Amino acid sequence: MTHVVRVRPAVGMQQLVGVPYVVALGICGKMEGAGIAWPHTIVDATSKEVLSEVVSHAGYDEGMFVDVTLDVDESLDEAVRTCVDAWAAALAGRPVLGPLAPVLEEYANKVTLLGEDVLVTYPNGKVYAQGTFVGLDVWGRATVRLVNGQELEFAAERFGIRPAI
Repeated sequence: MTHVVRVRPAVGMQQLVGVPYVVALGICGKMEGAGIAWPHTIVDATSKEVLSEVVSHAGYDEGMFVDVTLDVDESLDEAVRTCVDAWAAALAGRPVLGPLAPVLEEYANKVTLLGEDVLVTYPNGKVYAQGTFVGLDVWGRATVRLVNGQELEFAAERFGIRPAI
């Protein structure tokens, strides 16, 4: 069931990091009851069971492309292309903003742990911090408020978030 969808968004190279976020959002719009586990894993919004990982890899051949690897039915491939094209159109002609600027509110509404107590983890699973997941920015960074009130931002490339148990 894992397969790759190639998209060619007409955006600047620095914006391509937004593709997996936008793809997760687009798929959630087509799958009833789906949500997003930060940064871009598609989950059942109630049980938090993983429905699909969204992994992307950018490259260049006749132009920039992003290969998105998904674990969803191929019938959703057109939805992936449609959401990426709509996102690219929303960024067109605007000042250079973070890639999630045009979809940030919609994305935040689908992130299942926003507002909850979470553990921030290193890629190896070791816990870095615990606090409340309080925000997201236009680059997809998560903001977590620690018990002492300090707010820290975490990049998806370096950290993960899971529920505090």
